[in-house]
Amino acid sequence: MTRRKGFTLIELLVVIAIIGILAAMVFPVFARARESARKAVCLSNVKNIALAIQMYLADNNDTLPAAEHREEVFDFFRAAPGGDDNCRPGEENERIGWIANNANPYLRWPVVLDEYVKNRDVWNCPSAKVTGGATFILPGPDWLGYLAAHQGEWGGGWSAIGPCHRSWPPGWGGQVTDSILQQRLATPWAALTGSAQDEAHKAFVQSIGYEEGNRDLKMVQVQDPAHFPVVADAGTIVDSSSSPGVLAYPDICCAECSGFMFIAWGGYSDETQSCYQNQMQDCPECRTLHATLQWAQNPDRMKATARHLGGNNIGFLDGHASWFAAERILVMHREEDLEGTEWWCFTSVDDYRENCGEPDPTMLFLY
Repeated sequence: MTRRKGFTLIELLVVIAIIGILAAMVFPVFARARESARKAVCLSNVKNIALAIQMYLADNNDTLPAAEHREEVFDFFRAAPGGDDNCRPGEENERIGWIANNANPYLRWPVVLDEYVKNRDVWNCPSAKVTGGATFILPGPDWLGYLAAHQGEWGGGWSAIGPCHRSWPPGWGGQVTDSILQQRLATPWAALTGSAQDEAHKAFVQSIGYEEGNRDLKMVQVQDPAHFPVVADAGTIVDSSSSPGVLAYPDICCAECSGFMFIAWGGYSDETQSCYQNQMQDCPECRTLHATLQWAQNPDRMKATARHLGGNNIGFLDGHASWFAAERILVMHREEDLEGTEWWCFTSVDDYRENCGEPDPTMLFLY
């Protein structure tokens, strides 16, 4: 009698186990190779923007893109037009410059640099988990006159945002060409993360950012352009990218505030908005929420939340761009090796003790 040739069940299981082991070894290598390729694409984009800034400097007396200086613009927003609290600068007018700069759609750096960059996709990083970009669209060059004629029609609150929160010119909003007339934002807040970006109606979005505070800065005011960041990986905060927390962890909004401000993890609710408005206080809701995350006490998790294999790409004022480990970025800032970078809020236990008293043991800090 002829015996049939074949595999026994044990042999088959052994083969499957070997394949599984090999797959477990190979897949991380593939994932790392894919991320290495994405990191290289992002670094090339950052480099291209840094070079575009160099060309802009050459054409504009070695001065970075301008800020708003017109008194009529300041006066308009000092009056809190339309009663919109989001555009109210406050009694001391401390925010008036920020409001005016954000309301002028033609002061956006991607808009200013568009003729040098030539390709708007260069402002995107393929590894980004969150993005920012065009929100409020104003339909023409006389943006101030248009706002004056439509005071109050843009609404208030975070659902409508209003013109003082990053206005953009025509051509940057996809299907949204006029936020007042159409009563919607070009990029809804829900579309700033993950696959929900499809809801953005093809509006301009970006995940590589710049530093708003560098407006009107002259090259002669910079001590060392090779150590002065001007463009870098960013998240929802695309116009304040030289904050050390953003440079190190761009996909975690305001990471340096994570010790006591839950908004650092993104999202709004009654509890988190309360924490945001009272960030100087020892907020119980923030402590409870952060205690479950343990991010700043887990080096592996911190490394994983840096965008590119534990680090991020930065472009400098002299035109060069490099990748840095997230931990190295924080050390460079602490050692004053990154000119022009500053924290948004208190960052260390010592800072907190000096300003707010002894922190709760469950509170987390970047360092």
